[in-house]
Amino acid sequence: MKYLTIFILLVSVLGCKKSEIPTYHGADGISFYISYFANPDSINYSFALQPAQKQRDTVFIPMRLVGKPSANPRTFKLRATDSSTARNNVDYILPNATLPANQLSVNYPLIVLNSPELKTNTFKLMLEVAPGADLVAGAPGVAADLSANLKRMKVNITNQLIRPTYWDNLEFLFGTFSIVKFQFMIKVSGLTNFDPNVVGAGDLFRLQVNFRNALTVYETANGPLIDEFGNRVKF
Repeated sequence: MKYLTIFILLVSVLGCKKSEIPTYHGADGISFYISYFANPDSINYSFALQPAQKQRDTVFIPMRLVGKPSANPRTFKLRATDSSTARNNVDYILPNATLPANQLSVNYPLIVLNSPELKTNTFKLMLEVAPGADLVAGAPGVAADLSANLKRMKVNITNQLIRPTYWDNLEFLFGTFSIVKFQFMIKVSGLTNFDPNVVGAGDLFRLQVNFRNALTVYETANGPLIDEFGNRVKF
């Protein structure tokens, strides 16, 4: 009986051929991607947060290959979905782009335009990969490093003060975001960008102390600083 069992096991193992393992066969694609620690699945861009007033700017959107690298550069295109409220050639421009030879990733250069309506509106641009180029839309999924491929990327465009994309990384220092708090921070520091990738960790802790001291001075003279939600501003 023991030898019969061993024989059956050997037949089972030998019967599992390499060809039975499913492999992916399809056109190479490209997708938006977010890293586990840094990139969000949407981008907030405000002309109001730029040190100098601009009429146009470039927002770089991370994208990566889904497939095999090539010795030749390959083109791809993006398009706005029907759910977008931003207007082509008024609020944004979508240039054609190229994934360089032998590269796995590239930053797509979305051009944003400072239209007059952005003073009072925030327009949504929902992007996806368009057909008709060397690279098609890559399949969504999660990689081993917990980064994720996305079918779409949302970009909010405005010329008003809005919650910066990076605020999630500041909340432990500065608390819940509000426009009143953000305006106070800009006034006290003279800065408009508090991105931890731009302002070092040591400077962020120093700024927290400065904001607390400035808020104490303000409250002594004026009473509590109340934000647009009716909450007292705290750091």
